[in-house]
Amino acid sequence: MLHLNNNREAQRRRDIARGLSIFFISAIVLFCFFPRKISLAPERRVELGNEMFVKNFSSELQGKSLGLVINHTSVLPQGRPLFQVLLEKGQKIQAIFSPEHGFSGTVEAGIEVKNSKLKDIMVYSLYEKNKKPTPEQMQGIDAFVYDIQDVGTRFYTYITTLKYVLEAAAEAQIPVYVLDRPNPAGGDIIEGPLLRPEYESFIGALPIPVRYGLTPGELAMMMKGEGWIPKEFDLHVVRMKNWRRSYFWEDTGLPWIPPSPNIPTPETAIIYPSSSVLGTVKLNEGRGTPHPFLQFGAPWLDPSLLIKKLGGGEQFGIELEAVNYTPRSLPGKALRPLYNNKECHGIRVRILQKEKFLSLRFSYEIIKALKNQQQHKLTAHSGYLNMIFGSDILSDYIEGKISYEELISQVEQEERSFRKKRQKYLLYK
Repeated sequence: MLHLNNNREAQRRRDIARGLSIFFISAIVLFCFFPRKISLAPERRVELGNEMFVKNFSSELQGKSLGLVINHTSVLPQGRPLFQVLLEKGQKIQAIFSPEHGFSGTVEAGIEVKNSKLKDIMVYSLYEKNKKPTPEQMQGIDAFVYDIQDVGTRFYTYITTLKYVLEAAAEAQIPVYVLDRPNPAGGDIIEGPLLRPEYESFIGALPIPVRYGLTPGELAMMMKGEGWIPKEFDLHVVRMKNWRRSYFWEDTGLPWIPPSPNIPTPETAIIYPSSSVLGTVKLNEGRGTPHPFLQFGAPWLDPSLLIKKLGGGEQFGIELEAVNYTPRSLPGKALRPLYNNKECHGIRVRILQKEKFLSLRFSYEIIKALKNQQQHKLTAHSGYLNMIFGSDILSDYIEGKISYEELISQVEQEERSFRKKRQKYLLYK
């Protein structure tokens, strides 16, 4: 009997030891392979401006008719559309205004969107013939409410729509409430030159860098404060709670809603500036594939040589992988991608350290390497490149008019200038 008990006790100890071993091995695996999920979880979820707006609905808006500037991203974190919540509160919605990609967010980039109706409410497209609300469309509106998720890039047109709405409201003396949202590209990193007046367009309407590190509310305040729009009107920014400048999207605790068809993930929003610039020098930027903007290539590209030149991407906090892919026509995403139905030799980018990844600087290094390795293949659509970049200094470098050092020096000088200018408009630490 004693021998049997000793055997049972020994077996029990072995089972405990085995269980502890499995536990510690599992913990090590989780730590090694999923460090971000453990270390980046926010202490408190970010509360959006639309949540604050609904919770503390201003008494001055009771009984007023609202003009909502919204799209499919204009939902509370629980998934309830802002317009529906306001209607349930008895608020009158006079009209809805939607940006590029339409109210549903499913229309391909560059395709005009027609006016429509939603629950007998007129939905005016600000991506048709009129890109700014007209006096007729604003009839009966007592206040505008803007609530759209942006990506933090100057040539993403939602901020131009914000500018035009603010201008129209100022001209009509209608107050505007901007319900603030996170910048998924972060609030600390600033990249790119300031937009020069000669390159102003709907895809770039503000003298700011490509990657400007402001929330929509901060940017609206800067527009007014710097006189980029008329100053004499009421602008109200409804702030978020718990957002920090160092946050990327995973830190917010919020679900990601793709703001447009080719920005399916928060990671895509971060690399978007780089890939868009590369798209102007005859590289397919992943359009027409399941990985838009996260890969780039061309039939003539030598990815292995390029990866070697870039040291595998370690200095940028990224990992580079050589891939072959064939862009295809994808209705609603990319009907005519560059090199449609042609095999491209390319590079897939995986971002490992977002705080280290300088998206535009990465594109400069790609262009520099191609200029040295395959100069005969590197051609730029300079007009479009200048419009995207906001300056002609990158095309000047490609054409050999300035050195790489001059390019970097000029861009960094303008980045420093903007960082100083924006300081007084920051709402978050």
